[in-house]
Amino acid sequence: MRGRRPKERDCYVLRMDDGTLVEVGREVYLEWHQSRRRERYQKEKSKKHGVYSLEGLEEKAYCRKMPFCVHDGTEETALRNICRDKVREALGKLPKQDAGLIDLIYFKEVTVTDAAKMCGCSRKTIQNRRRRILKELRCILQGQGIQGGYF
Repeated sequence: MRGRRPKERDCYVLRMDDGTLVEVGREVYLEWHQSRRRERYQKEKSKKHGVYSLEGLEEKAYCRKMPFCVHDGTEETALRNICRDKVREALGKLPKQDAGLIDLIYFKEVTVTDAAKMCGCSRKTIQNRRRRILKELRCILQGQGIQGGYF
């Protein structure tokens, strides 16, 4: 958690929306306040920049329509399966260590910081490796005749 940590207390209490007080542990208290800060930050950001959606961006022509945005379930499923197979094939062409890192970050949803701890290196090293691996994947997929932006 960034910023100043609250002082240690004997008892941590949260006020619920209905006004009742609930006693909680320190970790729950800190997490609750951190989530409130995140929520306030997101609201301020939305107020400043506006809320965006993929449909809104497409309407304003800021991005092209993606082929997998088809609303027919059969076509959408087929396109996803084709994309998934192509990405698996491309990952198979990478060294095991690189494919493992991509699997951790994108499929097992491990954060970059946690991946760095697991690998025993710095966060910046993992970010650089990820960028390099994604460039390699892009080249492999373009070699198969697939243009980026759809995966």
